[in-house]
Amino acid sequence: MYKKLLFIIIFLISVLYSKCVVSQTPLTTAPNFTAIDSRGNYHDLYSYLNNGQYVLLDFFYNECLVCQTHVPEVDDAYIQFGCNAHEVFFLGVNFENTDGEVITFENEYGLHYSNISGDDGGGNDIVSLFQVIAFPTIILIAPDKSIPKPDIWPLTMVNIIDELLSVGVDTMPCPYAGIQDKNFDNQFSIYPNPAKDFVYITPHPASDNYTIYFSDCLGKEILNIEGTITESEKINLTGFQQGIYFINIMQGGIKLRTEKLLIY
Repeated sequence: MYKKLLFIIIFLISVLYSKCVVSQTPLTTAPNFTAIDSRGNYHDLYSYLNNGQYVLLDFFYNECLVCQTHVPEVDDAYIQFGCNAHEVFFLGVNFENTDGEVITFENEYGLHYSNISGDDGGGNDIVSLFQVIAFPTIILIAPDKSIPKPDIWPLTMVNIIDELLSVGVDTMPCPYAGIQDKNFDNQFSIYPNPAKDFVYITPHPASDNYTIYFSDCLGKEILNIEGTITESEKINLTGFQQGIYFINIMQGGIKLRTEKLLIY
C-alpha cells in the first residue's frame, strides 16, 4: 500500500515537474501556422519569415512557475531587439489557456509581445505541431525556415541576446515611446487609485494614437478609448462594479503600460 502510494506521489511530481522544465523541438525545419492572438491580431509564421525576419516562439502556459519567473527576461530581450519592428519577431504560444486567461497573464507579469492562447487561438495545435512537451520552451526560426536554436536556455536576457546575436541579428531601438526603458511611471500618471467615481490618466508628454482599455480580472474588455490625449483624461467609472480592473495603455498595437486599478 505504501509503495503504491509512494509511486503515485513520485509519478505526480514527475508530471508536474515535466511541464516546467526545459525542452526543445525535435524539428529542424519549421512548419507553417496561422493563428489569432489574444488581442485579435492575425499571425502567419511564413509571412514573417518570407519578410526576412527571424521568429522567436515562446511556448508557455499560465500556471508554469518557471514561465512566470522568466517573463521579464524574455520581455527585456524583445525590447532590446526593437519590439518586433526589426529583424526578430517575438510571439508567445500558450498551452491550454483561454484568451482571457492569457490577457490576465500578460497584465500580471508585464508581457508586451503578442500571445496566441491555447484554447481559443490555436496554441494547443501549434504546441503539437512543433512537438513541444515541456515548458517554457523558446525556439528561434530563421528566414529560410530552419531552426538554428531549438531551445534557448537559460532564459536570461543576456543569454537570449547572445543567442540572437550569434545568428547575425543586431539589437535595435524600440520605436514605441515608453517601452524602451520601461520607465512607465514617467510616461503616465493614473490617479486616484483606489478610485470610486472617476480616474484621471495624464501622459508625459502629450501624444496621439493612444488606445486605453479597461479589462476585468478575466481579461474581458470593459471600456475602450481611442484618440489623442493632450491633457488629463477623466474617465467616468459609473457602472463599474467594485473590484480589481486593469488599465491597459497601447500605442500602435503595442502595450505601453498596464496598471491595476481598485474600484471601491
